[in-house]
Amino acid sequence: MDVDLLIHAAALVTVLAALLMWLLLYTRLSAPLNRQLTAAAETGEVLPNGRALQVKWDSLIDARAALQGIAVAASCVVLLA
Repeated sequence: MDVDLLIHAAALVTVLAALLMWLLLYTRLSAPLNRQLTAAAETGEVLPNGRALQVKWDSLIDARAALQGIAVAASCVVLLA
């Protein structure tokens, strides 16, 4: 098997895996937090656990950004391979 084809395939798998992990992280953890925080902001309600929700959301953003960065970098490898 050609080395370029292996690199191309590995990069494609990396893109897919990173984006699927990002989607899972977002739908399972970030989106529910976003809904709670947005609903409270729209109604002017002060959440008793608002600070904890924000800390949890903040802790997830680095992982989500890293996964997107990995997906973009692997996409570049696909384009260049």
